[in-house]
Amino acid sequence: MIDHQGICCNSHTNNRELMDMKALILAQGTLWIIMVLTAAVALLLLKQVKALYRKIAPLGALAPVAPTASRLDAHPQTTLDGQDVIIGGQRPSGRKLLLLFVSGTCPISQKMVSITRDFCVREKLDLLFVGDDTPQAQEKAVSTLGIAPRDMVNSATIGRLLGVDRVPFAVLLAENGTVEARGLVNNREHLESLLSVMETGHSSIQSFLEANPHALSPS
Repeated sequence: MIDHQGICCNSHTNNRELMDMKALILAQGTLWIIMVLTAAVALLLLKQVKALYRKIAPLGALAPVAPTASRLDAHPQTTLDGQDVIIGGQRPSGRKLLLLFVSGTCPISQKMVSITRDFCVREKLDLLFVGDDTPQAQEKAVSTLGIAPRDMVNSATIGRLLGVDRVPFAVLLAENGTVEARGLVNNREHLESLLSVMETGHSSIQSFLEANPHALSPS
């Protein structure tokens, strides 16, 4: 005697298994499509980011305020340990001078001190740290930042002439005192961008964008 009920149950079971398998295959296929589309979008974004980086990387250091002078005449200053030093004008050493404006209360300044030292040694630049605070505060600052008093001056005038309103701020002076590049810096790449400025003819990202208003538009 044929068990029609058993055959029917087996048929229903097989149909459910087949439907479940089809659903699983469909879900896996959909997942793969989503993964492929996600990878394609990620690659497209990476391409756009690389294109954008190529456009603005040489001008990475931002300069919010325009400087009063494009060339700094010789300004006699005194380091924190009482030594005379000249900022601006023709440099007897024939080397470029990097001014790093810092503050003892700024944690990013503390990070940038050692980075800037290594950078200047590698690029053969003279380095001078500049602050703008009370003598008592600067004595504490050199201790906090790990700066030798002979390597730092306390001057509001220099910062005002160079348009410094925040720290850490770097200014690259040519051998004759010309301001070659300037801007806020918080990593080594920003420092490196100061050297690249000679290839672009711009001293900051703002001047570059003003001259090239469509620079950030998609290619």
